[in-house]
Amino acid sequence: YKSITFIEIMQGSMSLLSDLSMEASVDPVILTASSASLTSHTNDIDDSYYGDLTLDPPATASLEQVRTDLYKANAGCQLRGLWEYSSWISEQLVHLPKTNKAQIPDNTWNSDYDLIMFALQLMHTQEYARAVATLKDTKTQNGRFLFYYCKYLSGEKSRIDKVDVKSRREVNNEELVDLRIEMEQLRQANKLDTYGLWLLGVILSKSALVDRAILTLVESLNADPSFWGSWKTLAKLIKNKNQLQTLPSLPHHWMKNFFYVEVCQEMYYANDALSFIQALEDMGLTNNPYLLAKRAEVHYALREYDIAKDTCKELLEKDPNRLDIVDMYSNILYVKEDKAALNYLAHHTVEVDKYRPETCCVVGNFYSIYGNHDKAITYFQRALRLDPDYLSAWTLMGHEYVELKNYNMAIECYRNAIDVNPRDYRAWYGIGQTYELLKMHAYCLYYYMEAQRLRPTDSRMIVALGESYEKLEQPAKAKKCYMRALNVGDQEDIAMIRLAKVCEKLHDEEGAVRWYSKYVDMVNSAELDPGDDICFAYRYLAHYYLRNDRLPEADVHAHKCCEFKETKNDGKALVRQIAAHRNSGSGVYNPRFTPKPNLRVKLALSGSASTTPGSQKRSRTPPPQDHSDNDMSF
Repeated sequence: YKSITFIEIMQGSMSLLSDLSMEASVDPVILTASSASLTSHTNDIDDSYYGDLTLDPPATASLEQVRTDLYKANAGCQLRGLWEYSSWISEQLVHLPKTNKAQIPDNTWNSDYDLIMFALQLMHTQEYARAVATLKDTKTQNGRFLFYYCKYLSGEKSRIDKVDVKSRREVNNEELVDLRIEMEQLRQANKLDTYGLWLLGVILSKSALVDRAILTLVESLNADPSFWGSWKTLAKLIKNKNQLQTLPSLPHHWMKNFFYVEVCQEMYYANDALSFIQALEDMGLTNNPYLLAKRAEVHYALREYDIAKDTCKELLEKDPNRLDIVDMYSNILYVKEDKAALNYLAHHTVEVDKYRPETCCVVGNFYSIYGNHDKAITYFQRALRLDPDYLSAWTLMGHEYVELKNYNMAIECYRNAIDVNPRDYRAWYGIGQTYELLKMHAYCLYYYMEAQRLRPTDSRMIVALGESYEKLEQPAKAKKCYMRALNVGDQEDIAMIRLAKVCEKLHDEEGAVRWYSKYVDMVNSAELDPGDDICFAYRYLAHYYLRNDRLPEADVHAHKCCEFKETKNDGKALVRQIAAHRNSGSGVYNPRFTPKPNLRVKLALSGSASTTPGSQKRSRTPPPQDHSDNDMSF
């Protein structure tokens, strides 16, 4: 996406057309670009994006086994300074039902105990370089892990110190190459345990060696499936359904259920994520804050904002100091336009910890909802200073730049978000919208295509594609997009009217009448809110019924046209024409014909003497304006 030619974009759009096609195949289309004729071929539907997942059934275990595994993993994480994963494991232990049969592991460490404890304290104070120097001569497995881990963290700290909003993607960890070489040698010598393999997998993924990283993480899990860090890192590397289902053999361990929750939620397979959450709760992990937070994220992805809002509120009532979901909660409040609740949340998070990225994100949303976009950008930048890979801040800052009409910076922010997580459909969709605002419809088509592949059942993405095809004067392809949007469920209630208008452009009278009529019926029955285009539906149907001598229906729709400013003149002309048609019984329909109101006008127009002075100055009533090609902007 960083350097895409026009030809590549059009070829990509043809691949998408194959995916959206309602027929078995699509005829090849000849494209012309830069005076060169290119024949584009259509591809089969990509199974990595479409269809249901086929996953292993949920693994089960007794509460005693769960607690024993968590005790073991927690001891290993604490020994190696993996505080993030130790915190997660400790939270699961706190909310497990009590049992007396769990085996607590012996935490008797090795001869490097004093040295390791000193290094852990240095890690607490982020003195990573000093910890590396302290551990350089250690020979134990735990000591070597800490040595390599502190060296990696030292490089990450230097990278973050050098980061800048405009150059974030060019800043790399300078320690990665040396670490990768040294740890690969240890791996070949079978001197890496599950934690060492996890660290090597992280280093390989940071070095853009994703396939090798996945194999290394799977090896780590087969060595010890109770370590959550390997599951979590592996979940971040899975990009699509095909990649998930072709993974090497994973251990059938109860921790795999958490892994599937992460992956399904990231890939927007909401029902699968909810089923694995339920499986974990059935094992006894009820009232688990992590699972409750995941439920909120799944409902948020489904745009079930009321349920997600209530879930977030319940979670914060149980743990008011929990900040890992407040950014999502602030997004929900922003969409719901609940300014009072967002105001309270912003003040509350600042009181808890004003130096957390999530807090800065909440405050940014607070300023944005009141229209202070410059201040909002300032807080999103603060969040990125604290965490350069904070996805929400990049995406939301792109939205703010769009509001300020700074489209170059908006595109840069969205691209940075894609760098952090290529599966974030909001960033792809945001770039598409930005290019659409710039009237670059061939380019926005590519980004809408990527967003739609990530969200194949989201009608908003498919409708956006249809609108782009319309702008590119390809109504046949737009029609297929709108048809698919209706099939998956039109969330914004605009696909039907767009489909009717496209049928009208294609001179598909049967299709246009069908969809215009259905749209009008749904509006009249209050199933849909009347949009701005309802008047054009009335006008088209009035003309159609008049052409087919169905005067009562034509009269009803003509009078409806008179209720709207855009079609008022057309409606009046149609009413007069219907009246003349009834009186004359001619059966001849002329859409441009305006009946003469009386003899005076007829005499004046023919140049004959008028009984009224000045009547010769009168002119013919102008023909009604044809708005049939009007289109609603995106």
